[in-house]
Amino acid sequence: MALPVTLSAQELTLPPVDEAEEDESFVAYRDRLIAAVVARDIEAIVAMSAEDIRLSFGGASGHAALREYLTVDPKTFPEGQRHEAPALRQRNWADLETVLRMGGVFDGDGQFVAPYTWSFQTPDDMDPFEVMFVTGTGVAMRDRPIRYGNVTAWLDHDVVRHLDWVSGTPYVKVARADETEGYVHRDYLRALVDYRAYFEKREGEWKMITFIAGD
Repeated sequence: MALPVTLSAQELTLPPVDEAEEDESFVAYRDRLIAAVVARDIEAIVAMSAEDIRLSFGGASGHAALREYLTVDPKTFPEGQRHEAPALRQRNWADLETVLRMGGVFDGDGQFVAPYTWSFQTPDDMDPFEVMFVTGTGVAMRDRPIRYGNVTAWLDHDVVRHLDWVSGTPYVKVARADETEGYVHRDYLRALVDYRAYFEKREGEWKMITFIAGD
């Protein structure tokens, strides 16, 4: 797996990486899978996934569970919560597409792991649940959780530590490796323990074998 690039004792970054091109068959497979996601073709996605695909740490697995994840049937919700189903369905599709489009790496067993952020080797002094990645260059860190806050630093794929969600705003309070603190828009941040997918070649065909979040 790729390793984080440490520029200095005060700065820690993880530039994007995509090793998919090392295997043309995987590139073709991933392109088909992304096209199926864009088309909302559930059966095509199921066909490109392992029969025992793992979807949670609690035991949810298999094609039926994958269909449930992508369908989000309102009837499975308590009556007073059924209105939440469409938003959850959209979020699930967005999470899957985002993972597929964010590159990744091959591990020592020949599996492909996406996104690239899952290649980060967490230092012993960092809590994995606090690790967040800035997913762009020239991203503003501000002194207040508002778009008019003064820019205190420009971040380029920095690895930062989550400190707090700022209620009522789209900003997150974070700390850089040098412990300077500030606020970054959540659209440019991704948690280490967010969704990731594992892919494996089985009987000559690539399959998605895991799509999971948490640790």
